Amino acid sequence: MIGLRGIKQRLRSSANGERGVVSIEFLGSASLLLVAGLIGIQIMLAMHALSQANHAARNGARAEAIAVGTGTPAAYAAVSESLRSGTRATCGGYKEINCTVQIDMPYLGMSWVSDVVPPMTVTRTAHFVRTEPL
Repeated sequence: MIGLRGIKQRLRSSANGERGVVSIEFLGSASLLLVAGLIGIQIMLAMHALSQANHAARNGARAEAIAVGTGTPAAYAAVSESLRSGTRATCGGYKEINCTVQIDMPYLGMSWVSDVVPPMTVTRTAHFVRTEPL
């Protein structure tokens, strides 16, 4: 028969073999959660660039429909300041107006990300039909 003292010794000896396991498991799971969070933030940045390109293309096409030559500046003005340096816009057409906006997708701000991942561009085009004569 094992007494109370024997049970305590067995519990102590089995616990000593697993000492530090929780710390290693925490580091592994925390790093996976960090990577998943960074991927989520990068996806949100890509969706922001896509939304800005879509908005700028529509605004540029609308402005070009109202007055010839105003579409490209309106498209640039519709893009937020943080994305404007990597933006290219072209608007044109007389009866059917096409406005295309390209925005370089931003990265998380870590220099090694741009070395690993190739540069990506988000492109959106808006089409308007001019209904009023100029």
